[in-house]
Amino acid sequence: MLAHRLAARFAGSALAIVLLGLSGFVHAPLASEFRLITSPWPPSSFWDQAGNPAGIAVDVVEALKKRVGVDTPIEIIPWARGYLTAQKNPNVMLFTAARTQERQEAGFTFIGPVIMWSHILWSRAQGPVAATDLDDMRAMNATAAAVRGSWQADYIADAGLTLVETDDHAMGARMLLAGRVDFWLTSALQAAAVLEEIGQKPADVVPVVSVRQAPTYLMVSDGSDPETLSKWQEAFSQFQASREAVRIAEDWSARLNIELTYKPDIGFVGAAMAADGSGL
Repeated sequence: MLAHRLAARFAGSALAIVLLGLSGFVHAPLASEFRLITSPWPPSSFWDQAGNPAGIAVDVVEALKKRVGVDTPIEIIPWARGYLTAQKNPNVMLFTAARTQERQEAGFTFIGPVIMWSHILWSRAQGPVAATDLDDMRAMNATAAAVRGSWQADYIADAGLTLVETDDHAMGARMLLAGRVDFWLTSALQAAAVLEEIGQKPADVVPVVSVRQAPTYLMVSDGSDPETLSKWQEAFSQFQASREAVRIAEDWSARLNIELTYKPDIGFVGAAMAADGSGL
């Protein structure tokens, strides 16, 4: 089962952190090379059973690395730390990330789109909270979980809900199902993968409020080497024109049991998750 496979993949996470921490001693990127950073956001990026980076976005970046001609390792670290690193240093590629006004004003450059996410506030299927919109949630002083440092966390706080920050989506899912929070903000595609990862069923949660649908990108930090940036942009254009994207979509459709397609104008997009987990 996918749940067992994903659980086995993540069982090596602690070892992966150690190995990735040592990777800088094995291969230190040249000054003009991009440091490649992602976060544990399955199925976009996660550790496989051997402790190596895997996922839809990881496959895209690996394909681009071949075109650019680099072998820089991909690092998986918590989003908040990766975002801070990208804010403070040039030549950092953080993926995938939403293209917000704040980030554009901070000087980030965006390559993509890579993946389209449909973000939803989820409730427990068993004993769901009686709310149909944000007004209901505010009236009941609802709590909602989101990944620390993400735009989702900002959204919850700005919406007037009580924010509970987590290190990753798996923690948010566990808190929701344990009744420690009322809602969990994540995308339909991520919810399906994360619930499988922690050994739960898609039917254990129900969608309550659709928050937004937004594409995500490879986000390059301000002040990065323009020649290197141009190489990555050209590599992505070549990727879009090739059949590699179709191959990746077919591969992950089979792995996730969710129809995944690729459209150059929005990136990879998955069918919305139905209550029975079959997709919509």
